[in-house]
Amino acid sequence: MRDWIKKAFALALCLAMVLSLAACGGTETPTPTATEPSEDVETEGGILENDEDIYMAAMGDFYDAYMAAFEAETLSERWALMAIAEAKFLESGVATPMYTAGGCYAMSRVPFRAGGYASWLGDRVYYDQMVITNEIITTEDYEHLVEMWYELTGTGTYTQSAVEYLTEKGYTFTDTATTTFDRVGTTWDFLSDGDYHDDASFIDYLYQYDSEGVLQPHLATSYEVSEDGLTYTFYIREGVVWVDSQGRQVAELTADDWVAGLQHVADAGGSAANMLLGVLEGLDAYVYGETTDFTTVGVKAVDEYTLQYTLVEECPYFMTMIADACFTPMSRSYYLSQGGVFGMAEYDEAIAGSTYMYGTDQDHIAYCGPYLCTNVTDKNSINYIANESYWNAENVQIKAVNFIYDDGSDVTREYNDFTVNGVGTTMVLDTAQLEIAKKDGNFDKYVHVAPNVTNIFLMWFNENRQVYANVPDGACVSSKTEEQKEVSRAALQNQHFRLALGYSIDRASYISQSLGEDLKYVCLRNSYVPGDFVSLEETVTVDINGTPTTFEAGTFYGEIVQAQVTADGYPFKVWDEETHSSDGFDGWYNVENAMSELELAIAELEAMGYEISAENPVVLDYPYSAYNETATNQAVVLKTCIEAALGGMVELSLIECQDATENLNSWFNTNSGAEYNYDLGGLGGIGADFGDPETYLDGLLPYGDGFAIRKMGIW
Repeated sequence: MRDWIKKAFALALCLAMVLSLAACGGTETPTPTATEPSEDVETEGGILENDEDIYMAAMGDFYDAYMAAFEAETLSERWALMAIAEAKFLESGVATPMYTAGGCYAMSRVPFRAGGYASWLGDRVYYDQMVITNEIITTEDYEHLVEMWYELTGTGTYTQSAVEYLTEKGYTFTDTATTTFDRVGTTWDFLSDGDYHDDASFIDYLYQYDSEGVLQPHLATSYEVSEDGLTYTFYIREGVVWVDSQGRQVAELTADDWVAGLQHVADAGGSAANMLLGVLEGLDAYVYGETTDFTTVGVKAVDEYTLQYTLVEECPYFMTMIADACFTPMSRSYYLSQGGVFGMAEYDEAIAGSTYMYGTDQDHIAYCGPYLCTNVTDKNSINYIANESYWNAENVQIKAVNFIYDDGSDVTREYNDFTVNGVGTTMVLDTAQLEIAKKDGNFDKYVHVAPNVTNIFLMWFNENRQVYANVPDGACVSSKTEEQKEVSRAALQNQHFRLALGYSIDRASYISQSLGEDLKYVCLRNSYVPGDFVSLEETVTVDINGTPTTFEAGTFYGEIVQAQVTADGYPFKVWDEETHSSDGFDGWYNVENAMSELELAIAELEAMGYEISAENPVVLDYPYSAYNETATNQAVVLKTCIEAALGGMVELSLIECQDATENLNSWFNTNSGAEYNYDLGGLGGIGADFGDPETYLDGLLPYGDGFAIRKMGIW
């Protein structure tokens, strides 16, 4: 899993839904009885201080249910138990699902899915596989390409057929991608779990998904699986070389580079290793410090061109993970030449010194992928050129990628750049740009509705806030008094209070301000894992609140989540039986539910000595991008919705971030959850890295193992 912050591919603009100054309204769901009093905060006790105590009070039920899933005997039972665990997470109110990317108006120069595709590919952009037209693709032609994709998927002919179709229609093609960026990452070490600009352009993988979602051999030519399903053997392509940013050869690629890559992930504490915990033999013991001997981990270079992974137990979804960072090679010899070391303690010491240069900029990494980065000028430009030494150079479609700086503050410039100057591959239209498109005729001619994807954006509630200004820059300063800080911490540690906040956000109105009234429900997501992400392969019976409950083969994951939520008596809706989706409706917003939960919270907080009323409201800080008009409007609408629904007993204090860096410093550019500078926020997207619900749910693990849970203000 990863936070989505990059703007390299213009479709990512869907990720930041924005709104204007309209009042909150919309359809409310029926009002059932409020939930029973919570046990999150002992009414005779005080505010919880310890990270583990805070986590277990709010997320203990999730944790227990999730651990039970790993004891399942079949894959379908595992998925059913994971769905039950997700229900416990949603019921905790720790975060409220908001929306996914997609469901928005867009224009494109890229044919539908003409590049690497799998629902769990996340924010990875494969420019080398892209087809880009000079002209914007018309609505009619784009919709035809969508139909063509579904018709030809699995035949291996879609991309070529799309090119032939567009050529017949008079389109011409470019071998240069020009798009925008709004910031530069802080590291070029893709494996260290840092804030990086790109990875898929510079490093290749064992296998990679093509435009039809089929795994194709890349740095591996083939693989074998042992009869017991525990050993995967990959045969590495011979003759592949590592080069520097100038294209000069620095090493030959060998099987040992995957061993080096995974050890570096583990040494650096990279979250990419999390998906292999409990999967790869010996990795847990190394990561948790039980051994310092990496040779005990189940990744071996059998010989120069034979790579072998040994699993703890059979893992049916193993190959869906193969295009992720934990399977990324790293040139061992080049890494060592840049001051790199192996071993956790050794790594911590090395990065604190002056001789460690690996990943400090684009000139201090080795490349084996389709592109080299030749220029990075902050707030100006970034440039890629094709890697002439790439093993598949002759099939790289796009020969250069140029990024132009755009902070997103001028929506008219962005629109004109795309429609007139050819900047951008895909453009998502906000409400202002939508009006321009309707006036100049581009709406009727070029606009289509982008499909939803698997990423999810959640509104997080900080239960253990420690800072009231950004740690990196001192910006975004809270105006709360010490008493208000204490009261808000106590309130946010209360399950009923968190649920009250979740029920008070009118998400349809929230989205309508960005996408318009006609699309306001399309991208709403009501679950954490998409409800249709997996379906049971066989009939299973699981326990739901003491009742054996049978789910037939073909039952979607979201249906099981809903069954547990309903059994637990919670009023929110995560799954629609008619549409078989967790998207496209608002199953959370309900003013009466919000007030009922708030009343329960007030009673529990009063027993702790805290008085909550309209005269003495809980004050919550919400940092927002004040430099961006639509983001400013978004913050105002959020404030209006929450304060109105909760009768003025909660006050949302809007904290101005003057630029993108200040915004990210309030929640993303942090060393731990203790540095998250908000009471509610953290609206970064979470995407899938492989085809199992674990790809999402692992982010909720305690003790620093789950990166997403840091947004609670812990670890």
